[in-house]
Amino acid sequence: MSVSSRHRLALPLLIATLLVVSGCSVLPDPRQTVVPTDAGAASPPPVATTAAPSAAPAQPGSESDCGGAPVSVDGADLDVVLTGDCPSVSVNGNDVDIDASAATVGAMQLSGDRMDLDARSVDTLAVSGQDNDVDADRIGSLTVNGDRNEIEARASIDRVVVAGADNEISSAQLGEIVDSGQRNRVGAP
Repeated sequence: MSVSSRHRLALPLLIATLLVVSGCSVLPDPRQTVVPTDAGAASPPPVATTAAPSAAPAQPGSESDCGGAPVSVDGADLDVVLTGDCPSVSVNGNDVDIDASAATVGAMQLSGDRMDLDARSVDTLAVSGQDNDVDADRIGSLTVNGDRNEIEARASIDRVVVAGADNEISSAQLGEIVDSGQRNRVGAP
């Protein structure tokens, strides 16, 4: 074996020796296996709650009288019915159905995906997320941030501000419209 052949073999042997001595190896570390938890595992159900100390939390799927207090709903796969005077309603989650057709709603914030809102009248409505569906008689001020949301107000929407893409907003009567998104359709049904 020639001297140059020995030098070519010595370099890789030297590097491997240094790796072993320094605690490094060319073999990968053992992998940790993580088994997903059962999605159907029992956990406490999310609830709709009101901020007023005198109001009791509403169970999902039951009727909740806002009683003049702010309401917050957090969770997923919920059916919520709101009645009475609701000065402010905040809904955070996915796949939430809200029936506020028997409520007087001041300000409502929907944050999440695939929500379905039925309302008589909402003074201020803000929708953030994707694939939400709103049916109302009247909306005072509407702000939409997200994509593929469908908003219909049968009587009127006084002001519309929309960002995002592919949103559909319709009403028999529309006030001021500000559209800073793409492919949004705002107009009469």
